[in-house]
Amino acid sequence: MVRGDLKMVIDKTNGECGVKNEILKKYHEKDVTMAKGFDQTIFQHVPRTQNEEADSLSQLTTTYYDELSKEVYIELRDHPSYEDSVLEEPNDWRRPIARYLAMGQLPSDK
Repeated sequence: MVRGDLKMVIDKTNGECGVKNEILKKYHEKDVTMAKGFDQTIFQHVPRTQNEEADSLSQLTTTYYDELSKEVYIELRDHPSYEDSVLEEPNDWRRPIARYLAMGQLPSDK
């Protein structure tokens, strides 16, 4: 479900009216292309008066945009975040099969 407060854009995306403006055509084509990536897409108009949470978030973002961090933090670790230990049996019947698959080497006793 895609909700938007611009009725004109929602109507154009739903095919209820045509897109004449060349710039808007590019946006419309992108909307249609992205919608095809989902099994079902519904575009619904939601008036701003009923969309206070999204409007508040949008206002907050634009108000503090310059103060938001533009840095990306990458944590480097000396050890993997998990450890896996494998216990092997010396006479494991799977060992010759694994050796053949990995190196193409047949067992010497056959």
